Amino acid sequence: MAEPWFYVTDSKFSGIGIDLVTEQQLRAFSEAGRAVDLVARGRLDLPGIRNFRQVLPPTKLLSWLPSQDYYALNKRWFSRLGRRHFERAPHAGVVAWSKTALHPFEAAARAGVPRILNVGNSHRDADTGGSGPPLTRWPRIPHSRYRAEYELATLILVASDNARQSFLDQGVAAAKVRAIYRGADTRRFHPPVAKPARPFIVACCGLLGERKGSYELLQAWQRLKLPEAELWLIGHLPTAEAAALQALAGPNVRFLGFRKDLPELLRQVHLHVLLSRNEGLAKVLLEAGASGVPNLCTREAGLPPDAAGTLFVDDRANVDQVAAAIEACYRDPEGTARLGLEARAMVEARFGWAAFRQRFLSAVADAEQMP
Repeated sequence: MAEPWFYVTDSKFSGIGIDLVTEQQLRAFSEAGRAVDLVARGRLDLPGIRNFRQVLPPTKLLSWLPSQDYYALNKRWFSRLGRRHFERAPHAGVVAWSKTALHPFEAAARAGVPRILNVGNSHRDADTGGSGPPLTRWPRIPHSRYRAEYELATLILVASDNARQSFLDQGVAAAKVRAIYRGADTRRFHPPVAKPARPFIVACCGLLGERKGSYELLQAWQRLKLPEAELWLIGHLPTAEAAALQALAGPNVRFLGFRKDLPELLRQVHLHVLLSRNEGLAKVLLEAGASGVPNLCTREAGLPPDAAGTLFVDDRANVDQVAAAIEACYRDPEGTARLGLEARAMVEARFGWAAFRQRFLSAVADAEQMP
């Protein structure tokens, strides 16, 4: 019987974000009949998955710390825990996410088995020209630790061509970095039977703030002053940025917070806007497309340049360009609806979760053949 793979993550398998991507990778192993020893905060009941669940890691005692410190401690603890579990039995290879991979990768390198690193965003040094910032205070993760994980990895999996290019720009060999994109549940996220043209609803989904382009979107929106139109900001509003963002909002802007009914909300939306300056591939772009909603986004948000039903902004700081694109969709509801149908067809053809699982298994097979 083949040795199991080893997978370590601090995921609770919440069904959203990186947790969902992790679940789909483990589902791919299970569907392929590949056994996996899983160390995680949550549990997955899938054939072939042996769970070593850590419901209450000791870092929970420090959950009162600032979020960056607390989550960094979790990553560090699961990294060390992963190494201990990996060393208890032979394994065919290791899969881990960036910030959790270092210690199990070191053990796997000594054992001579492949190491697959999931990176949710671009190369850590992409915004700093490779030098990185000064060493951050403990327990936050310094750039040197990211670079050590990159060096130890047999294969680095990223979510978009843009993220892959960030690694090549930092000198990482092209053969070592692969874009496997993301997926969307095309059954949960689907277009409505019919949608009224007014009010015209624009949405932005995800963590609000500077990195996501929330300020530029609000500036463009207030410049337009469109009648019978609403802007929905769906996602967590960080306390540090709440006052500044709310000051830019007018009466036709709604802060809806994090919502579990996102599929129902997206079916009411006419245009989804995401002006990120840095992403892997924002999964909500695929979910919007699957819902029949066209995306207006930066190229840095992660969609491939040939993504159907997508309008790209060359410079998010050009608020006039952002406003003009929104207004064009508002003035042409039929054309906007056609873009939404093109986006839906694109997601069905290229970005369902089944296709993602096949891309992941292909990467696993290639890692097993790499020196």
